[in-house]
Amino acid sequence: MRTTDTAARRATGPDLPALATLLASTLQAGRLGAWLVPDPTQRRTVLHTYARLVLAHAMAHGRIDTTEDGTAMAAWHPRLRPPPPYATILFGLYRALGPHAARFALLHSWTDAVHPPTPHHHLAHTAGGDRAVGALLAAHHRVLDPHRLPSYAEAVTDRPRDGLLARLGYAPRTPVLLEPGGPVLWRMWRTPPHHPPGGRDGDGMPHRVRVHRIPPRRTQFQEDSSCRP
Repeated sequence: MRTTDTAARRATGPDLPALATLLASTLQAGRLGAWLVPDPTQRRTVLHTYARLVLAHAMAHGRIDTTEDGTAMAAWHPRLRPPPPYATILFGLYRALGPHAARFALLHSWTDAVHPPTPHHHLAHTAGGDRAVGALLAAHHRVLDPHRLPSYAEAVTDRPRDGLLARLGYAPRTPVLLEPGGPVLWRMWRTPPHHPPGGRDGDGMPHRVRVHRIPPRRTQFQEDSSCRP
C-alpha cells in the first residue's frame, strides 16, 4: 500500500469541529462506540461531545495530523516520560457527558493502567479512509524513526495481524477485554526499523489482561491466556 501520496498538516483550532464530527462518525460505526453508549438514540450526540473533548485535549497536550481536505486525522500523544494522572480528563468526561460518562471513564482508566512505560508516541485516535490515514501515520513514523522512538496504539479488531496498523509495522501485544460485553482492544506496538527489538520485556507490556468491573466503581486486572493473536 502506498502511503506517500497524501499531504499531511498539523491541525489547528479551526479544524476541531470538523475533525470531531469525523471521529464521532468513526466511533459510531464501530463496536467500541456501541459499547461506550449502549443507547442508540443517544449515541451520536454523546460520541460527538466525547470526540470534541479528547481532540481538544490532544491539541493542547499532543498533536493532531490531518489531510489538506480534512477527511482523515490521527491524534498523537508523546509519552517520553510518565504522564500526569488522568484526573483532568476524567473530570472533563463527567462534566461533559453526565450520566453517560461511566464507561468512557472506565475505558480511559483501563487503558492508562496497562499503558507501556517505555518512551514512545501514543496513537490515540484515527478517523478516515485507510489510504489517507496510512499516509498520515507514515509521515509521523518518518519523524519518529530517526530518533528510534516506538509507537503504540489500541485497535478494536478480531484480526490484529491484519489491517492497516499491521501493514505499517505494528505487532499485537496484550489484549484488553472490555467488560461487561465489550469488544477486545488489542494493544499494538511498532518498533522503529534498525532498532533492537524490545520484545515483551523491552516494551514493558504485561501478560494478557482481562479487565472487568468490581462493584461499585473499582476495576480489577487479571492475567488471561485465553486470547491469542
